[in-house]
Amino acid sequence: MRVRPGALPGPVLGALWMMGSTASWAVMAVTIRYVGDEIHPFEIVFLRSLFGILFLLPWLCRSGLKGLHTRRFGMHFARAFFGLVAAYLIFTAITLESLGSIAAIITTRPIFASAAAILILREASHGRRWSAAILGFAGALIILRPGMVPLSTGALLALIGVFAMAGVAITMKSLSRTERPDAMATWQMILFVPASLVPALFVWTTPSWEAVGILIAMGCAGTLTQRALARAYKAADATVVLPFEFTRLIFSAAIGFLVFAEFPEIWVWVGGAVILAGIMTMAGLEARQAPARG
Repeated sequence: MRVRPGALPGPVLGALWMMGSTASWAVMAVTIRYVGDEIHPFEIVFLRSLFGILFLLPWLCRSGLKGLHTRRFGMHFARAFFGLVAAYLIFTAITLESLGSIAAIITTRPIFASAAAILILREASHGRRWSAAILGFAGALIILRPGMVPLSTGALLALIGVFAMAGVAITMKSLSRTERPDAMATWQMILFVPASLVPALFVWTTPSWEAVGILIAMGCAGTLTQRALARAYKAADATVVLPFEFTRLIFSAAIGFLVFAEFPEIWVWVGGAVILAGIMTMAGLEARQAPARG
């Protein structure tokens, strides 16, 4: 029997969109690493935003300028600010560290964002929602082993970037209450392009044709990441979908191995297994308890 996507429980649908977002992010991270030796991260952020807009033009042509109508420009600006800071930090970190390591650090974001969602957005907090977060945090600690392994520059930048990403999560969830997912993604790119142009001009180098092709693919992956992320927050509470960001580690480790032959150390896999256990536990509980959406 075929199940319509709209018939899935909100938490399950949100989890699927979140996993689609993390998979797209992993693809984008590969392209960043690939062109990182040729192009400065500041320029990469600008070009990713510029090419990303191209993949939003079909939606913009269908909806017209009325599709961008909003009374919450200030919140869109706040989201773009947090997103731009996170992009500069994370993109730079990706050029310095392995994909698996960066993804492992980013898995700590749901802990901060979930707490902020409860305190700021007044979302409900149930034991089943924290179960995955607790297991995920334990898995991240296994991977990072604080106090045992010194933090490198890339790891430190990624760790700071996590706080900016938590800001993105909270502003996106707030916007998802009134704004359409595609409008949210389009507004981000519109604000990103002029804001990221000025820093890019100071480090500008003309990319090769091969790099241009890769950057276009990056723009596509980045746009898919944002559109899927917006739909995840639209489908369920932030405290529900955020733990599924732990799949970022799984996708990034797999792609890093296939493309760069980066084989994560055993602690990454042990921590990843703990994180995955939390994800499966939460998915099963939410699927049984959440009402189906009609």
